[in-house]
Amino acid sequence: MRVYYDQDADVKLIKGKKVAIVGYGSQGHAHALNLRDSGVKDVCVALRESSASRKKAEGEGIKCMTPAEAGAWADVVMMLVPDELQADLYYADLVGSMKKGSALVFAHGLNVHFNLIEPREDLDVFMIAPKGPGHTVRGEYQKGGGVPCLVAVHQNPSGNALEIALSYASAIGGGRSGVIETTFKEE
Repeated sequence: MRVYYDQDADVKLIKGKKVAIVGYGSQGHAHALNLRDSGVKDVCVALRESSASRKKAEGEGIKCMTPAEAGAWADVVMMLVPDELQADLYYADLVGSMKKGSALVFAHGLNVHFNLIEPREDLDVFMIAPKGPGHTVRGEYQKGGGVPCLVAVHQNPSGNALEIALSYASAIGGGRSGVIETTFKEE
């Protein structure tokens, strides 16, 4: 088993990316705020125009876009809506809008492992799965700690998907307590 920590990650990698968080529930809220507080300047939340979460995100100073707008804008798109909504959202809003060479990220292996989502071949596809609820991910980060995360790479056309994944995990606090390498199937 391979475990990574902050010293194994280059947080500058994620700081140089535009990151879209799809959804602003428990995990989405924690990821967006932790990334921002770690110095990632370009963070947005992808939500429907009618989403009640827009006001909450905007109240926290987070920019909001529609999923299609965010897909076209972002270098890294983190899917944090419920698993049962991800495939429809990917095929309706992201598959055609995401930039070539960007990254599609998941917090669960289900949709990729069971081929409910078949990501475009030009996308890096990886997983960062904090092993705790969003309020714990946020709270531990604010206390200077972090929640352990799982990391897995499914597609790596860029050649540095793992490095970007570790950078993201470090920026949300996972590298403070450990990031364990796994696979989408094992997760």
